[in-house]
Amino acid sequence: MPYLDNCAPFLYNIDMTKKILALICVAVLFAALPVVARASEPADPTPVIIIPGYGGSHLFLHPENDNPQQIWPPVIDGAAVRSIAELLGQILPQLIADAGGNADEVVARLGELAPMLDHIALGPDGLPLYPTGPMQGHARDFRWDVIQQRGHTDQSNQRALANNLNIPHSSIYKFFNDWRLSHLQTADHLHEFIQQVMEDSGHDRVNLVAVSHGGQQALTYLHLHGSQYIERVILVAPAIRGSHIAVDLLESDHFVFSTNLLMRFIMTYIEHETMLMPHFHRVHTAQLSAIFMQLFRTYLQPLATHFGSFWDVTATEHFPRLRDAKLDPIEHADIIYRANMMHNEIMPHACEILRNVQASGTCVAILAGSGLPLASGNNINSDFVINVSSATGAIAREPGHAPFTGTSLHISPDGLIDASEAYLPMHTWFFHGQFHAQVAHDRYARILTNYLLFSDAVMDVHSDPRFPQFRHSATPVEGLGARFAGMVCGFASSDSDLLLVQNMSAVFEVTLLSITAHGHELYVPLPGRITLRPGETVRLRFDTQAPAHRQPFNLEFEFIRELPVPTRETRNLAFTAIPADEELPAPLRFVGEEFTAAPLRFAPVQALMIIITLGGSLALASIALGTIYRKQVKSND
Repeated sequence: MPYLDNCAPFLYNIDMTKKILALICVAVLFAALPVVARASEPADPTPVIIIPGYGGSHLFLHPENDNPQQIWPPVIDGAAVRSIAELLGQILPQLIADAGGNADEVVARLGELAPMLDHIALGPDGLPLYPTGPMQGHARDFRWDVIQQRGHTDQSNQRALANNLNIPHSSIYKFFNDWRLSHLQTADHLHEFIQQVMEDSGHDRVNLVAVSHGGQQALTYLHLHGSQYIERVILVAPAIRGSHIAVDLLESDHFVFSTNLLMRFIMTYIEHETMLMPHFHRVHTAQLSAIFMQLFRTYLQPLATHFGSFWDVTATEHFPRLRDAKLDPIEHADIIYRANMMHNEIMPHACEILRNVQASGTCVAILAGSGLPLASGNNINSDFVINVSSATGAIAREPGHAPFTGTSLHISPDGLIDASEAYLPMHTWFFHGQFHAQVAHDRYARILTNYLLFSDAVMDVHSDPRFPQFRHSATPVEGLGARFAGMVCGFASSDSDLLLVQNMSAVFEVTLLSITAHGHELYVPLPGRITLRPGETVRLRFDTQAPAHRQPFNLEFEFIRELPVPTRETRNLAFTAIPADEELPAPLRFVGEEFTAAPLRFAPVQALMIIITLGGSLALASIALGTIYRKQVKSND
């Protein structure tokens, strides 16, 4: 406030009337500040409907009753399990420890819980055997503010997504769908829900944020009902062409779990950076795989094969063979009819459907993880659950295969993804190492989601260097993140001699021990151990030799996460080195600072009005104070 301080000597001597006038002008100046604050939360934003993934909606026995009995997620010892991740992360490890690692005993103990799943069974026609289904009511009953007031327990992933959308909770709705049924059975229900949301909100269009299995449901809805009521669609890790996991479940003799990957996956889902339980470190991969396959074969497969949704998410290229092997053409005729329609008329035409929706004026974007094997142990390039090629349409090679070559901006830093063949090449973002549907837990992905929903600032994958088409996952569980100064994430140039390394943890310090390059001549000397506070970044100089052509390489970071019991960990980040004689494309350059906060949430017209208001207030205040000053000087003369 130096300007007002300089005015103090003469303000002190003017009469009360002039003082009041000056204070009014100053008040006008400060009145502009609340305008900025209010503008960051639009008074009447386009409502957002969250379409959850597989198992993401609660199911009830007699859902039409005032106090229906919850049957999914299961209720154990009087407490509802919030998610499968919580079940795996907190209940299963304890059972394994109590059973001394004996797979048969663990399966037998979990089998005692099997009767709780009886009510979710469907018949051979794909319809419920019991009066069960999702919660019933008008869309107004499923606004996020109402859900919270009821104390409704929800999956942490959905809760994090809703809580990180930069609009009031009264503008966020959750679609409670019966995830057991085929999308063809629930598309009309979604259409009716959209009409109710428009009625409740007073808007004539809505935004959709569809997650995983919900992404496939959004695709089905757009195909059957069109996009006239849809303003924007964000597909998060969508199972557009199914997943190979369903194939592995039906055909493989066993899963080959990576205990380390499974633990990281669960830690991210339940929003917990510490190691889940010491029991997990004593679980052998073979034990975990044997337990899971016995559980699936004994209790889950008989249920799943009657779920129309299970056949919807079966990888398209394997569906005909599995359908003929597992379904009876007479007994399962209805299931087969709907599944055939999904796999013949909708899923193979995803590219055409999505591009037609874009051409109609609806904004569509896809956010997907990559660079991980499937949870089943299959080495397909995936986000641990959904194949990259299924979610995005891009060509994705498995780790260990020859990388794509050339200078296309749609080739990923590890050289294993060519997004030029994606459903939407200019509107698909990839997060290397990001676990399935973890957008809400990844700070860059969630900010990007807000820009895509509530702003026109990010038009495509090349419009903002903070949001390049390819990024490394930035969830706290990852420990460390890095990029080269002057470059977007994932690329290195001879123009840069600084490596920026950041502690991704929100809670714990991280001690960096070493950085080793694989596949490229690059040396990062460390002065010793470097301890970084949560969110802190260190700038490190390095020596390198520019390659003769574009060259994918990895940086391996060894570090200690300073948990209550410190753990030694490594993280590998993929980069592409750009040769010195290649002109650096503009979309790969990044000069500036990355953000730590969410974007302002107002339209350009609102921003212009704020600038005019603020500028006018400053001008008015300056004129008024200047007039007072001149009169004061004149009276003194």
